[in-house]
Amino acid sequence: MNPNAIVFDNSGTLLKRFKAIKNVKTNEFIHDINSLTIIDNLDFAALVILQFNTKCLLKINPNTSIFDLISQYNIDFTVSYSSKTIDESSILNIIKNDSTTISDITDGFKHLKKNVPHMDICNGTALILDCKNQEILYTITSSGLLFNNVKFTIQKLKELGYDIFIASGDRTEAILEITHLLNINPSHGFPTASPEKKREIVKSLKNNYDKVVMVGDGQNDYYALLEANIGVLTIAQSPIESDYLIEASNYIISDIIELLNLLN
Repeated sequence: MNPNAIVFDNSGTLLKRFKAIKNVKTNEFIHDINSLTIIDNLDFAALVILQFNTKCLLKINPNTSIFDLISQYNIDFTVSYSSKTIDESSILNIIKNDSTTISDITDGFKHLKKNVPHMDICNGTALILDCKNQEILYTITSSGLLFNNVKFTIQKLKELGYDIFIASGDRTEAILEITHLLNINPSHGFPTASPEKKREIVKSLKNNYDKVVMVGDGQNDYYALLEANIGVLTIAQSPIESDYLIEASNYIISDIIELLNLLN
Protein backbone atom coordinates (compact mmCIF):
# COMPACT_ATOMS: atom_id res chain seq x y z
CA MET A 1 0.00 0.00 0.00
CA ASN A 2 1.01 3.61 -0.54
CA PRO A 3 1.81 5.46 2.68
CA ASN A 4 -0.36 8.58 2.82
CA ALA A 5 -3.11 10.48 1.00
CA ILE A 6 -4.73 13.78 1.82
CA VAL A 7 -8.10 14.91 0.45
CA PHE A 8 -8.99 18.60 0.35
CA ASP A 9 -12.31 20.28 -0.05
CA ASN A 10 -11.94 23.30 -2.35
CA SER A 11 -14.17 26.25 -1.43
CA GLY A 12 -13.38 27.50 2.05
CA THR A 13 -10.42 25.14 2.34
CA LEU A 14 -8.01 25.77 -0.54
CA LEU A 15 -9.90 28.72 -1.92
CA LYS A 16 -11.27 31.73 -0.11
CA ARG A 17 -14.69 31.85 -1.71
CA PHE A 18 -16.56 35.09 -2.28
CA LYS A 19 -20.27 34.83 -3.02
CA ALA A 20 -23.09 37.10 -4.07
CA ILE A 21 -26.32 35.44 -2.96
CA LYS A 22 -29.47 37.05 -4.35
CA ASN A 23 -32.94 36.48 -2.99
CA VAL A 24 -34.86 36.45 -6.27
CA LYS A 25 -38.15 37.15 -4.50
CA THR A 26 -37.01 40.33 -2.74
CA ASN A 27 -34.06 41.28 -5.02
CA GLU A 28 -31.92 41.63 -1.90
CA PHE A 29 -28.36 40.35 -1.55
CA ILE A 30 -27.08 38.53 1.51
CA HIS A 31 -23.39 38.16 2.29
CA ASP A 32 -23.11 36.85 5.83
CA ILE A 33 -24.61 33.35 5.66
CA ASN A 34 -23.38 30.03 4.36
CA SER A 35 -25.46 28.73 1.44
CA LEU A 36 -25.62 25.29 3.06
CA THR A 37 -27.05 26.84 6.21
CA ILE A 38 -29.85 28.34 4.12
CA ILE A 39 -30.67 24.87 2.82
CA ASP A 40 -30.55 23.31 6.28
CA ASN A 41 -33.03 25.91 7.52
CA LEU A 42 -35.62 24.97 4.88
CA ASP A 43 -37.90 21.93 4.96
CA PHE A 44 -36.65 20.57 1.62
CA ALA A 45 -34.08 22.42 -0.46
CA ALA A 46 -31.19 21.75 -2.83
CA LEU A 47 -28.02 23.47 -4.02
CA VAL A 48 -27.76 23.07 -7.79
CA ILE A 49 -24.45 23.77 -9.55
CA LEU A 50 -24.59 24.95 -13.18
CA GLN A 51 -21.65 23.61 -15.16
CA PHE A 52 -20.34 26.60 -17.11
CA ASN A 53 -18.07 29.64 -16.90
CA THR A 54 -20.19 32.38 -15.34
CA LYS A 55 -18.61 35.19 -17.35
CA CYS A 56 -20.14 33.85 -20.58
CA LEU A 57 -23.51 35.11 -19.36
CA LEU A 58 -22.49 38.65 -20.30
CA LYS A 59 -22.94 37.63 -23.96
CA ILE A 60 -26.51 36.37 -23.51
CA ASN A 61 -29.79 38.29 -23.30
CA PRO A 62 -30.23 39.02 -19.56
CA ASN A 63 -33.97 38.32 -19.80
CA THR A 64 -33.33 34.70 -20.81
CA SER A 65 -34.87 32.34 -18.27
CA ILE A 66 -32.61 29.92 -16.39
CA PHE A 67 -34.51 27.05 -17.97
CA ASP A 68 -33.93 28.41 -21.50
CA LEU A 69 -30.25 28.96 -20.66
CA ILE A 70 -29.91 25.31 -19.64
CA SER A 71 -31.91 24.03 -22.60
CA GLN A 72 -30.56 26.20 -25.42
CA TYR A 73 -26.90 25.96 -24.41
CA ASN A 74 -26.95 22.33 -23.24
CA ILE A 75 -25.69 23.24 -19.78
CA ASP A 76 -25.26 20.38 -17.37
CA PHE A 77 -26.20 20.75 -13.72
CA THR A 78 -25.63 18.71 -10.60
CA VAL A 79 -27.06 18.63 -7.10
CA SER A 80 -24.17 19.43 -4.79
CA TYR A 81 -26.10 19.40 -1.51
CA SER A 82 -29.69 18.73 -0.52
CA SER A 83 -31.68 18.11 2.63
CA LYS A 84 -33.46 15.16 0.99
CA THR A 85 -32.85 13.06 -2.10
CA ILE A 86 -34.12 14.55 -5.36
CA ASP A 87 -33.54 13.46 -8.95
CA GLU A 88 -32.46 15.61 -11.90
CA SER A 89 -35.83 15.46 -13.67
CA SER A 90 -37.54 16.93 -10.60
CA ILE A 91 -34.90 19.67 -10.39
CA LEU A 92 -35.36 20.52 -14.06
CA ASN A 93 -39.14 20.66 -13.65
CA ILE A 94 -38.79 23.21 -10.83
CA ILE A 95 -36.46 25.36 -12.93
CA LYS A 96 -38.75 25.08 -15.97
CA ASN A 97 -41.72 26.50 -14.09
CA ASP A 98 -39.79 29.35 -12.49
CA SER A 99 -39.38 32.85 -13.93
CA THR A 100 -35.83 33.52 -12.67
CA THR A 101 -33.60 34.96 -15.41
CA ILE A 102 -29.92 35.40 -16.24
CA SER A 103 -30.07 38.94 -14.84
CA ASP A 104 -30.72 37.43 -11.41
CA ILE A 105 -27.25 35.89 -11.71
CA THR A 106 -25.36 38.74 -13.36
CA ASP A 107 -26.77 41.27 -10.89
CA GLY A 108 -24.33 39.72 -8.44
CA PHE A 109 -21.26 40.53 -10.53
CA LYS A 110 -20.90 44.07 -9.17
CA HIS A 111 -20.91 42.74 -5.61
CA LEU A 112 -18.46 39.96 -6.39
CA LYS A 113 -15.96 42.13 -8.24
CA LYS A 114 -15.38 44.24 -5.13
CA ASN A 115 -13.38 41.31 -3.75
CA VAL A 116 -12.38 39.43 -6.91
CA PRO A 117 -11.99 42.04 -9.67
CA HIS A 118 -11.39 39.65 -12.56
CA MET A 119 -13.39 36.66 -11.29
CA ASP A 120 -10.63 34.46 -12.67
CA ILE A 121 -10.38 31.48 -10.31
CA CYS A 122 -13.23 28.99 -10.02
CA ASN A 123 -16.02 31.37 -10.91
CA GLY A 124 -19.37 29.64 -10.83
CA THR A 125 -23.13 29.84 -10.60
CA ALA A 126 -25.51 27.94 -8.37
CA LEU A 127 -29.19 27.97 -7.48
CA ILE A 128 -30.90 27.26 -4.19
CA LEU A 129 -34.21 25.58 -4.86
CA ASP A 130 -37.10 25.33 -2.44
CA CYS A 131 -38.14 21.85 -3.50
CA LYS A 132 -41.18 21.80 -1.22
CA ASN A 133 -42.70 24.92 -2.79
CA GLN A 134 -41.24 24.20 -6.25
CA GLU A 135 -39.35 27.44 -6.84
CA ILE A 136 -35.92 29.02 -7.12
CA LEU A 137 -35.25 31.06 -3.98
CA TYR A 138 -31.66 32.27 -4.50
CA THR A 139 -29.05 32.62 -7.20
CA ILE A 140 -25.40 32.41 -6.22
CA THR A 141 -22.51 33.92 -8.15
CA SER A 142 -19.08 33.07 -6.83
CA SER A 143 -15.37 33.25 -7.43
CA GLY A 144 -12.29 32.98 -5.28
CA LEU A 145 -8.65 33.46 -4.41
CA LEU A 146 -6.23 30.85 -3.12
CA PHE A 147 -5.59 31.23 0.59
CA ASN A 148 -2.10 32.31 1.57
CA ASN A 149 0.31 29.38 1.96
CA VAL A 150 -1.75 26.93 -0.14
CA LYS A 151 0.82 26.45 -2.90
CA PHE A 152 3.68 26.20 -0.42
CA THR A 153 1.82 23.73 1.81
CA ILE A 154 0.75 21.48 -1.06
CA GLN A 155 4.32 21.30 -2.33
CA LYS A 156 5.68 20.48 1.13
CA LEU A 157 3.04 17.77 1.64
CA LYS A 158 4.13 16.19 -1.63
CA GLU A 159 7.72 16.24 -0.39
CA LEU A 160 6.54 14.49 2.79
CA GLY A 161 5.15 11.70 0.62
CA TYR A 162 1.47 12.59 0.51
CA ASP A 163 -0.60 12.04 -2.63
CA ILE A 164 -2.94 15.02 -3.01
CA PHE A 165 -6.63 14.78 -3.89
CA ILE A 166 -9.47 17.30 -4.15
CA ALA A 167 -13.12 16.39 -3.56
CA SER A 168 -15.45 19.32 -4.02
CA GLY A 169 -18.99 20.28 -4.89
CA ASP A 170 -17.60 22.79 -7.40
CA ARG A 171 -18.06 22.40 -11.13
CA THR A 172 -15.79 20.22 -13.27
CA GLU A 173 -13.84 22.98 -15.05
CA ALA A 174 -13.20 24.77 -11.75
CA ILE A 175 -11.60 21.69 -10.21
CA LEU A 176 -9.50 21.12 -13.31
CA GLU A 177 -8.35 24.71 -12.97
CA ILE A 178 -7.34 24.20 -9.33
CA THR A 179 -5.45 20.96 -10.05
CA HIS A 180 -3.53 22.82 -12.76
CA LEU A 181 -2.72 25.76 -10.47
CA LEU A 182 -1.45 23.45 -7.73
CA ASN A 183 0.27 20.93 -10.01
CA ILE A 184 -1.98 18.08 -8.88
CA ASN A 185 -2.74 15.10 -11.09
CA PRO A 186 -6.06 16.01 -12.80
CA SER A 187 -7.34 12.48 -12.17
CA HIS A 188 -7.06 13.26 -8.44
CA GLY A 189 -9.72 15.97 -8.71
CA PHE A 190 -13.33 14.96 -8.00
CA PRO A 191 -15.85 17.71 -8.88
CA THR A 192 -19.55 18.02 -8.04
CA ALA A 193 -19.03 15.69 -5.09
CA SER A 194 -21.96 15.42 -2.69
CA PRO A 195 -21.31 14.78 1.02
CA GLU A 196 -21.92 11.07 0.45
CA LYS A 197 -19.60 11.04 -2.57
CA LYS A 198 -16.82 12.63 -0.54
CA ARG A 199 -17.15 9.89 2.03
CA GLU A 200 -17.01 7.25 -0.71
CA ILE A 201 -13.83 8.82 -2.10
CA VAL A 202 -12.13 8.75 1.30
CA LYS A 203 -13.33 5.20 1.96
CA SER A 204 -12.00 4.02 -1.41
CA LEU A 205 -8.61 5.64 -0.82
CA LYS A 206 -8.30 3.82 2.51
CA ASN A 207 -8.06 0.59 0.49
CA ASN A 208 -4.84 1.84 -1.11
CA TYR A 209 -3.22 4.05 1.52
CA ASP A 210 -2.05 3.43 5.06
CA LYS A 211 -3.39 6.83 6.16
CA VAL A 212 -6.01 9.08 4.58
CA VAL A 213 -6.45 12.65 5.82
CA MET A 214 -9.53 14.74 5.04
CA VAL A 215 -9.40 18.55 5.23
CA GLY A 216 -12.67 20.46 4.98
CA ASP A 217 -14.61 23.39 6.34
CA GLY A 218 -18.34 22.72 6.34
CA GLN A 219 -21.43 20.57 6.52
CA ASN A 220 -20.76 18.92 3.17
CA ASP A 221 -17.45 17.56 4.53
CA TYR A 222 -18.93 15.96 7.65
CA TYR A 223 -19.13 12.35 6.41
CA ALA A 224 -15.66 12.49 4.86
CA LEU A 225 -14.18 13.89 8.09
CA LEU A 226 -15.72 10.99 9.98
CA GLU A 227 -14.51 8.41 7.46
CA ALA A 228 -10.90 9.61 7.28
CA ASN A 229 -8.14 8.28 9.49
CA ILE A 230 -7.49 11.90 10.41
CA GLY A 231 -10.14 14.60 10.00
CA VAL A 232 -8.99 18.24 9.92
CA LEU A 233 -11.50 21.08 10.12
CA THR A 234 -10.31 24.45 8.80
CA ILE A 235 -11.82 27.73 9.96
CA ALA A 236 -9.83 29.90 7.53
CA GLN A 237 -12.99 30.97 5.69
CA SER A 238 -15.46 31.20 8.55
CA PRO A 239 -15.93 30.26 12.21
CA ILE A 240 -17.29 26.87 13.21
CA GLU A 241 -21.06 26.76 12.81
CA SER A 242 -21.86 23.28 14.11
CA ASP A 243 -20.72 21.27 17.12
CA TYR A 244 -21.02 18.05 15.13
CA LEU A 245 -18.22 19.22 12.82
CA ILE A 246 -15.95 19.60 15.83
CA GLU A 247 -16.88 16.12 17.01
CA ALA A 248 -16.13 14.67 13.56
CA SER A 249 -12.63 16.22 13.45
CA ASN A 250 -9.35 15.32 15.11
CA TYR A 251 -7.85 18.78 14.63
CA ILE A 252 -8.99 22.35 13.95
CA ILE A 253 -6.74 24.74 12.02
CA SER A 254 -6.99 28.39 10.99
CA ASP A 255 -4.29 28.27 8.29
CA ILE A 256 -3.53 25.42 5.92
CA ILE A 257 0.20 25.67 6.70
CA GLU A 258 -0.56 24.21 10.15
CA LEU A 259 -0.95 20.84 8.41
CA LEU A 260 2.82 20.61 8.08
CA ASN A 261 3.26 20.44 11.85
CA LEU A 262 0.29 18.13 12.33
CA LEU A 263 1.25 15.62 9.65
CA ASN A 264 5.06 15.73 9.59
